[in-house]
Amino acid sequence: MPNWIEVLKTGTFTAKSGKPVSFTEADLDAIAAGYDAAKAPAPLVFGHPEDSDPAFGWAEEFKRKGDILRARFKDVPEVVKTLVNNGHYKKVSISLAADKKTVRHVGLLGAVPPAVPGLADVKFSEGESLTIEMSSKEETNMPTVEELKKKLEEEEKARKDAEDRANAAEDGKKAAETELSAIKDEASKTAVETKIEELISKGRILPANKDAVEAVALALGKTGDEIELSKGTGKKSLQDHFFDFLGTLPENGLLNEFSNPGDGKREEALPDDLMSKV
Repeated sequence: MPNWIEVLKTGTFTAKSGKPVSFTEADLDAIAAGYDAAKAPAPLVFGHPEDSDPAFGWAEEFKRKGDILRARFKDVPEVVKTLVNNGHYKKVSISLAADKKTVRHVGLLGAVPPAVPGLADVKFSEGESLTIEMSSKEETNMPTVEELKKKLEEEEKARKDAEDRANAAEDGKKAAETELSAIKDEASKTAVETKIEELISKGRILPANKDAVEAVALALGKTGDEIELSKGTGKKSLQDHFFDFLGTLPENGLLNEFSNPGDGKREEALPDDLMSKV
């Protein structure tokens, strides 16, 4: 029963008032059967506080196993778990009404010797499990409600500060990644433009096709894929293969069309009828 923890056992014990109190298995069964978490939930508290003091968790259910009464709890704050795990509160006291059946509260205790020997020390773990022992006298080293509230506030502030630091670090990382990506994109664009200008100067592509070629080249560069077109030639990026292909295109002859006259060729004479009209 990993989620159930020891609360009370059969036998005769001295209550806080100094009066001896005895419990049988039937008494433990009556406590378990009579507990109603919905109508009268028993709070987890520190020591034996007044009814107006805050709860630091709630008992969900009580159940007897052998001569031990066990309970399980919920909604226990992390700061309370930390205090218990650090050994500040190793014992727990159960407070019952005069009928010995109604659970009033369960109190975490400090270094006060328990009145019920033989039960394990309280220890929060997975499942919010703790061990509970009855106390023979009031604790003298319990923290005040103000101190507990302050600890809760400090824990909440520490949690929020940690979240803020984590968010700031994540934002910084994203900003750096965005900046680096922009630098890489600009460098890639410059390299592509340089290659395209070289292809235009060699007459491999037309100036009018510059924008289309650049768009295709940049898109291929973003894939990051590498392939080997011929065995033994090694893998290249799709963008490199694209430019290799463009480099093999025949010259378009556009440069020759705009070459200057006077290249040594003889001009043909005009017909005589046209010469007479000049």
